[in-house]
Amino acid sequence: MLRLSQRTQLIGSFATGAVVSGVLLTFAMNSPAVGVTPPIEPARAAVAQSRLDLLRNQAAGGDEFSNWALANALLDKFDLTGDSDDLYEAMVWVDRRSDMYANQELASRVVDRYCGHHVVRWHWFCVLGE
Repeated sequence: MLRLSQRTQLIGSFATGAVVSGVLLTFAMNSPAVGVTPPIEPARAAVAQSRLDLLRNQAAGGDEFSNWALANALLDKFDLTGDSDDLYEAMVWVDRRSDMYANQELASRVVDRYCGHHVVRWHWFCVLGE
């Protein structure tokens, strides 16, 4: 029987492992992905969320139109879902630019529709509107 030194056995084991790993990676790269179907179109919620994120970034940068559009979009989203977080965030954005002329429209919308809601009940729009 052929007796190999420990160093030669170690080198042979390393080389064999490298060859086997290379073969497995080659097969893996050339095989199609199983069970993965690409989305045909992005989900509607994801598109709406990315639109809100874009408006948030622009409004945070001081863009007045984005601030107004974001507050309106969040109020519309609250009307659809009833999620108090959307109403709260909309009020935060309205308060950031309460001096804007366009926010008079938002203020009247808040007073007309949302002053009875617990999120807005003690907001200064509603307290002054009484």
